Amino acid sequence: MAKKSGKRLGKGQKRLDKPGRRAGNIKLTIRYSVILVILFGFVAALIVSSLFKTVIAGLILSYVFFPLYKLVYSRLKMKTVSALLVTVLVLLLLTVPSFFVINKLSTEVSVAFVIAKQYLEGGARAVKCEGDGLCQLIPENLKDASPKVKAVLTNTLGKGTEYIVNRTTQTILSLPSLVLHLFIVFFIMYYMFKDGEKFVDKIKGGLPLRKHRQDALIGQFNQVASAVLYGTVIVALLQALLAGVGFFLFGVPSPVIWAIITLVVSLVPFLGPFVIWLPASALLILNGYYSGDGLVLLRGIGLFFYGMLIVSGIDNVLKPRLIASKAKIHPALVLLGIIGGINFFGIVGFVIGPVILAMLATAFETYVKERAQIAAEAQ
Repeated sequence: MAKKSGKRLGKGQKRLDKPGRRAGNIKLTIRYSVILVILFGFVAALIVSSLFKTVIAGLILSYVFFPLYKLVYSRLKMKTVSALLVTVLVLLLLTVPSFFVINKLSTEVSVAFVIAKQYLEGGARAVKCEGDGLCQLIPENLKDASPKVKAVLTNTLGKGTEYIVNRTTQTILSLPSLVLHLFIVFFIMYYMFKDGEKFVDKIKGGLPLRKHRQDALIGQFNQVASAVLYGTVIVALLQALLAGVGFFLFGVPSPVIWAIITLVVSLVPFLGPFVIWLPASALLILNGYYSGDGLVLLRGIGLFFYGMLIVSGIDNVLKPRLIASKAKIHPALVLLGIIGGINFFGIVGFVIGPVILAMLATAFETYVKERAQIAAEAQ
């Protein structure tokens, strides 16, 4: 009897162990899956590391223009056509203004360099300043400058010409690479428009968090990313407006055109409005000094301080506050995120930096709340 009952107990024990073994197998499978994800994720990161900035640029652009895609899709009801249409539209929006700005700046710089060199040498003028270009601000009597000043200006013009030639050569040689990166950017945009929502759902499903925590994390990402883009655009518009007013007040030719160009360069983190107002103020100062016109000299000095304190100054003061108020995070995190992100990631870092720091703060807050909830449930 004891043996039979022992056998029955053994059989019963085996039946009780089956759920335990299943749970153990599931845990083992999860561990192996995590290891494989980490391993293949590391290899994948190595493969696309050279394209990291390009991929991020594509993701940022797809995020920015996704509402436009949704609007187009709501009218056409065709994902492929809507995604392709919005991708081509974004391509035009980025390339046409960029071509205008690059063409205008390169023309102005090249003509100004040639004219300044002609004025210094006092020879025949092969190139004339026409229209409302900044070259009108170059003083014609540069040839009367002292030998030391002429030597400094000649040396500066020589180095500037050499730099322009080198950069132009590098740009021409890098055109195939640039076209490839642009193709990758718009390829990512196209498929993110089509399948972006599925992609986000898969990411959310893989997060080891409860649903309301997942929603909070994704919500924080959306809030910070939209705040960064909102703050950047608003500040760029304000800088362009202030620069246009300054160009008009201080006598810079074609203030409206230069204000539009200021708007475009203000949207690029590595550039900024100083690329426009600094050369303009320098030319005004140079013109006033060599022409003996004290008013022009004062206008140049005034434009310099106006550009430095007001036009460029609001970038470091207003932008962090705008982003912080909309994203509901501390301004210090925004400023550190923008500066550190640009230094580490390059041009795409102005969005990634603040987002990563804000996500870190949200993740830590989530961890603290989850831990407190687990402790409360254990009691």
